[in-house]
Amino acid sequence: MYLISMVSPDEFLPWGMALSNEIFYSPSLLNVLGIAFYPFLHANLLHLILNSVVFASIGALLESTLTKKLFTRILVIATIAPALSWLLLSQLAPTVGGAAVVGSSGLVYAMFGGCLCLFPNLPLNLILIEIKLWMASTALIAYSFFATVAQLCGYQSQTAHAIHFLGAACGWLLLGGHRRFAISDFVLFKYFAQRKRQSVQQRLQHDKKRVDDILAKVSLSGIASLSSAERKFLEQQSRKK
Repeated sequence: MYLISMVSPDEFLPWGMALSNEIFYSPSLLNVLGIAFYPFLHANLLHLILNSVVFASIGALLESTLTKKLFTRILVIATIAPALSWLLLSQLAPTVGGAAVVGSSGLVYAMFGGCLCLFPNLPLNLILIEIKLWMASTALIAYSFFATVAQLCGYQSQTAHAIHFLGAACGWLLLGGHRRFAISDFVLFKYFAQRKRQSVQQRLQHDKKRVDDILAKVSLSGIASLSSAERKFLEQQSRKK
């Protein structure tokens, strides 16, 4: 399809099947089909090669792990759901992207999102260094998210960052990422949880020492020597047991 697009007029098939917000103003069969077929078009040869190489490497890993039905479902949903969302966002904020979207970058990000869920510690060899998959995936997805927010706030860019981010979200969610994730996994929440455990432990030790002191006082001077506060504290501790 890319080769056909190189020799076809801009208004002709297959360029007419680019994902375009023109669907709201002059709807046609081609721009409706564009909701599903835009990943098969690319802006230039480099765009096609980059997407193909990454998709072939990361996608092959997922395809060999998942059932054919689930893998196909991810591809379909990660194509259509981001497209529909982009069309909506383009009406809310014209700076979300250009007038048309082409390329399989959203599917590539869906592969990253899926692998982030299933193989976060997979090593990636970047020639000079080796990093974990979660590092590369998180960096790319986070960039797409903040770039999308920037576009919604008026930043001008011809890149449809929302397609990238929403594609990654589809891959992550469809493989159960939301079930594998807990808010307590954040470093900040782990810190507060640890501080809370330390505080509880310190309070328990303090209460135990106070009970020991009160019991020692009883053994020396009798229970009549206890104050009302000390009696109440002993009652509270006995109820806890």
